Amino acid sequence: MLSSLRAYHKDKSVVSKLWFRLSISVIILIAFGRVQAQNREIGFELGSYNYLGDVARSFDLANSTLGAQFFVRKHINDGLSTRISAGLGKLKGVDNEAFDVFSANRKASFEGNFINIDFLFEYHFLDYRNEKLQQYWTPYLLFGAGVYRLQGTDGLGASYESGLNLRLPVGFGAKYMIDRRWTLAASVSAIKSNSDQLDNVSLDNPAIKNYRGGNPNDDDWIFFTSISLSYTLYKIVCPQGKFR
Repeated sequence: MLSSLRAYHKDKSVVSKLWFRLSISVIILIAFGRVQAQNREIGFELGSYNYLGDVARSFDLANSTLGAQFFVRKHINDGLSTRISAGLGKLKGVDNEAFDVFSANRKASFEGNFINIDFLFEYHFLDYRNEKLQQYWTPYLLFGAGVYRLQGTDGLGASYESGLNLRLPVGFGAKYMIDRRWTLAASVSAIKSNSDQLDNVSLDNPAIKNYRGGNPNDDDWIFFTSISLSYTLYKIVCPQGKFR
């Protein structure tokens, strides 16, 4: 009973720390967006994360977890935009018993919370922001780089963390301009984690026998399926002259 309470308070503390760090990042993003208000967007993205690695080697909807991001987008020209995002998410996985005998006997699992900051490019195939063309939607590609940090607990109750790692998202989606201010988007992205430690299944884990460990030659992957809503900021030009 006492161990369960300690684990609960520890998990609650971890989530609180992650939320605090994310809040600071969001404040910085929003401040940047307001200072550079001309032709920029601020938005919120909500979606589902899925993990693919040594514990779950095939896509499984049962491993879907919730994730969210705040972002600031800047339009460089009609076809290209940049975006800075700060996000919070969760990953989980359970050994797929149908894969092989080793994973069936290992019965590994994990859950982890992470925060991330990304810098992305978005390439639009159609000029959806041009009111004269009345082309209000476009498919688009996204790619870029970011950093993240994950703190997790494996199926044996051991706590671990990934450290600060580079992540490389790439994906595609579609945008629809609802009106002059609001834009709705949906996207799917694959994220290379550059880490094999998201699931805490590795050859150097003393709780797992070597032949049951993960493959050290391939990294874990993260998939993010999401929808977003953004608001365009326009600079208000005041008429010249003195006001009394």
